[in-house]
Amino acid sequence: MQEQGTPPAGTGGEQYYIEDGVHRAVALRENGIVQGIPAVLFTPGQSPRRIYARLDQLHSPRLTVSRTVTPRRNYPAMEAWLATPRSRSQMPPLHVQPLGAPGQSASVPLSQVQIVP
Repeated sequence: MQEQGTPPAGTGGEQYYIEDGVHRAVALRENGIVQGIPAVLFTPGQSPRRIYARLDQLHSPRLTVSRTVTPRRNYPAMEAWLATPRSRSQMPPLHVQPLGAPGQSASVPLSQVQIVP
């Protein structure tokens, strides 16, 4: 687990905690999309603002994402849907916070989130 507030070496720039959208971020990663990811940044005491993030700036509270289809989640379909530029343009933005903001759970860099059966 990444220590809160400690950016990984060599990435530079702001680091963000994914509040909502871990499955979408992993699906983008698996489709080779690494930058220009739409997100809404929620910073305590400020108005939300739209940003574009890179995958190496994102940290997940989840260690794994399941391929198992449930009534609430269908990761395989999401990954397939996000494979096209048109579908990605319709994707809701991720919700992120500055890494280390109060109330966050432990997190890992998005690159370390594993996909399990």
